[in-house]
Amino acid sequence: MTKAEPETDCHPRDQLRRAISIVWPVLFCLWFFSFDLPNNRPATRWRIWPAIPFELMDLVDPPVVPNALPWSWLYLGQRIPFLAVATVIWLGAVCLGRMELRSLRICSALDRTERLFLSGCLGLSTLSLLVLGLGLLGLLSPWPTLLLIIGAVIVEGWLTWNDARNLNPIRPPAIDAKQWLPIIAWPVIILFTGCLLLGAMSPQTDFDVIEYHLGGPKEWYLQGRISRLPHNVYTSFPFLTEMLLLSGMVCYGDWEWGALAGQAVIAGFAPLTALGLYSFAKRWFSASAGWLAVIVWLTTPWVYRISIIAYAEGGLACYLLATLTVVLRILWSSDSDSENESVPLHGLCGLLAGSAMACKYTGLVSVVIPAAVLLLVSLIRQVYLAQASRASCMNLLKSLAVFSTGVGIAIGPWLIKNTVETGNPVFPLAYSLFGGEGRDQQMNEQWKQGHSRRYSGLQERLLDLPVKLTDVVANNDWHSALMFAFAPLALLASWRRKVWLVWGFIAWQFLTWFLLTHQIDRFYVPMFPAVALLAGVGASYLISFTAGRVLCSVAMALCIAFNVWIMQNIGGFNAGRTDLRAAAMLVVSPSLQWINDEIAAGRLPQDTKVLCVGEAALFHAKFPYVYNTVFDRSLFESWFAERTDEGLRLRSADQIRATLKDHGITHLLVNWAEILRYREPGSYGYTDFAHPDRLQELQKAGLIGPALPLPDRVTFAPASPKKQQQVKDWAPGLGVSLADQPGYRSVQIFPVR
Repeated sequence: MTKAEPETDCHPRDQLRRAISIVWPVLFCLWFFSFDLPNNRPATRWRIWPAIPFELMDLVDPPVVPNALPWSWLYLGQRIPFLAVATVIWLGAVCLGRMELRSLRICSALDRTERLFLSGCLGLSTLSLLVLGLGLLGLLSPWPTLLLIIGAVIVEGWLTWNDARNLNPIRPPAIDAKQWLPIIAWPVIILFTGCLLLGAMSPQTDFDVIEYHLGGPKEWYLQGRISRLPHNVYTSFPFLTEMLLLSGMVCYGDWEWGALAGQAVIAGFAPLTALGLYSFAKRWFSASAGWLAVIVWLTTPWVYRISIIAYAEGGLACYLLATLTVVLRILWSSDSDSENESVPLHGLCGLLAGSAMACKYTGLVSVVIPAAVLLLVSLIRQVYLAQASRASCMNLLKSLAVFSTGVGIAIGPWLIKNTVETGNPVFPLAYSLFGGEGRDQQMNEQWKQGHSRRYSGLQERLLDLPVKLTDVVANNDWHSALMFAFAPLALLASWRRKVWLVWGFIAWQFLTWFLLTHQIDRFYVPMFPAVALLAGVGASYLISFTAGRVLCSVAMALCIAFNVWIMQNIGGFNAGRTDLRAAAMLVVSPSLQWINDEIAAGRLPQDTKVLCVGEAALFHAKFPYVYNTVFDRSLFESWFAERTDEGLRLRSADQIRATLKDHGITHLLVNWAEILRYREPGSYGYTDFAHPDRLQELQKAGLIGPALPLPDRVTFAPASPKKQQQVKDWAPGLGVSLADQPGYRSVQIFPVR
């Protein structure tokens, strides 16, 4: 293993490298902290520094805040059941993954940390497919799932015990890290992992999470099976992480509180990625680089944010790193590995790359394709060096076939499911190629417009490139200065070939985000494990000499303190030590909470079933409902409208009444705020049929009654001058004022007659 440069090296070239390694982090940090917080303007990073000491003291001794949620250390006991369920799921997943590694016969080639990391990755992917299978069979209940998990634990436990009895234990290689690094790293690991787990075991507030990441699994849990949800197009995505959320619901036996257990499961991707960073860096760089990479990764606000909000990016980031780990192993060990080891490694790489795509479709271009290209180039090189012998050509084809099979095993079930349900394996994508049941060209154009960044020409694209590069590097609320302050320094260390390959991988991730997505900021987060890896390598070079060690220590201490402030204040909702039931009440939208309360109090009938128009974030609703997302066919239009030569008009009263009766609809909820948001220029668009005038027509026809008298906190929304003008132009009747504050009616609820 290559060691860090010695302190005594005073060659002029090395002096220049050390000078650069000192100057770059300082200049970068000055530039980094000069930016505003774009998601929380007008706050600036420089203005935060004076508040940091007081915020850190408040973490130790929280102030008394009037009307705040009740909190106590005793409330941590409420989280124990969710953490216990998550632990059982994780244990089962690791055992499943370990058995897969055994079947590939490559355990002996891995050290202890590598085996644990890859076992976790493989096991979580396998568990998600098993939950999918149980759901398709209509077996979404606790006992089938728990029996699978417990069975995996028993089998792997017996195999491990048998190995320990019959074989000499494999000793892990000696760690060459500085003795003080683990002492610093472990408290950071424990503290930040504990914080993100507490955040993950909190009720969710994010729109996308409520709409489909949790909303889809909730519907399947209540159905007791997995089936197509034609009203929620997002649930046709590959759902690796969402199956883990569903496993939490199923094992806990409740969709609402079981979701917290599932959220804790997918939050575990963050420490699992940290383990992968350590094992990766230890093998190819140094253990010091591994410890430093772990610190950089876990203290990054983005890692905290994607962990406590149930996004899929945490899983995608983990599988990207795992794939890169195996790719590097194949590229740099191909000359010494036997065919018996090389071929299984290609299979393992395929399983991991396919799992990345099973998290998100984008994993195809960000992970599967670059991994396949790198492996293909390596195999062709081996064939060329072997002078294209028959045996070498067969080994190339065999390795490619095994890689492709691995990808197919991981992502194939999702593609087959979509093909059976819609006729399109990548539904709702590639509509022009495959079509898709329930879709038409207009809906496809709406989807493409909403999920792509359109440029007027090459010049605009080129002008936007440095802006987006700046956004990825520094101009975002949840970045850590440590990432790019240290990552470029990896080029100064002695592992340049491997470093350049990782940088190339990062560049590919950026380009695919820039060119192929609608450039939402969290979509580039999966590249950050690779950046953290290089940051660890760069920091390990920095600590190889005294001045660098001082700079590295100061920079880490200051930036971690700053990152803690960001996590605490704008990292996302973290219930922490508060009463979970009170926290759950806080995150529910006022309209849904009002209906929940009215039904519980008996003021609305127990058989209340609501048709929601414009409202799709319904996870917190405790009553039956019917809805559609903005990218699905409008149920309000489908049920209430008929097309004529003059356009859309209301169907007959008898037809509408029969439709509502057939579906058991008792109330109509219209979210005007969402409809107005969708109708803004550049937004997704919404059917013109959903209009206040249409509701008046329904009232005149005797189909619905007057809007229910809702409290102002439910129905009133303040409006900016721009929003006031939008309301005035589109539906002036919605405009109202409250205490001389201009606004509009954001939500209305109508009883069905």
